Amino acid sequence: MRRFSIAVFSFLLLAVSISYGRNILEKKMFYLSNTGKTGMAKYWVVYLGNFDCKLNRKFPGESEQKIDASMNLQFLSSGYVEGNGYSAKGKVDCLPTMWINNDNGERMISSDSIDFIYDYGRRVQMINGENGTLVINIEGEKKDSKRFLMREYKMTILYGEEILKEGSEETQLAAFAYSKEGLARAQRAQAKIDSNQ
Repeated sequence: MRRFSIAVFSFLLLAVSISYGRNILEKKMFYLSNTGKTGMAKYWVVYLGNFDCKLNRKFPGESEQKIDASMNLQFLSSGYVEGNGYSAKGKVDCLPTMWINNDNGERMISSDSIDFIYDYGRRVQMINGENGTLVINIEGEKKDSKRFLMREYKMTILYGEEILKEGSEETQLAAFAYSKEGLARAQRAQAKIDSNQ
């Protein structure tokens, strides 16, 4: 019985890891931690914080309604922001978008158009040189990043299957980029901010 229980538990662990791992694709991140350490991660999730917001949702037997929700937002190496949380009606999820805000106004941006994010997730520099405040849009509600914590995942083999295993440590990020050259630019931009504080 004990061996059966262990086998069932191992299967469930594998299933959960595989299902979550499908959302995380390889995308190199070059980062600067809040302590000045630099590093690189291939599979990663950046936690942006917990946010209270209102979402429009339709539930079985009910018309669409606006509900209060508490959402944890994460930026995945796959290139999008994912929101998971709860409301009085139960579990809810959403797919927020990233926006840039500057003198030219606000507009939605994609992960591929970003050169680097810095100032602990508050500012973004685009590949085209445009710079501004990074805004997270949760179905019409604009939010600033509260946290900028990165958790790295490692590809491992479990029962002959490749799965992503969550790392045990979180790294508080000051900045990150998708290239070494981008990180060098991010470090210079971050140094300017730090010198003015």
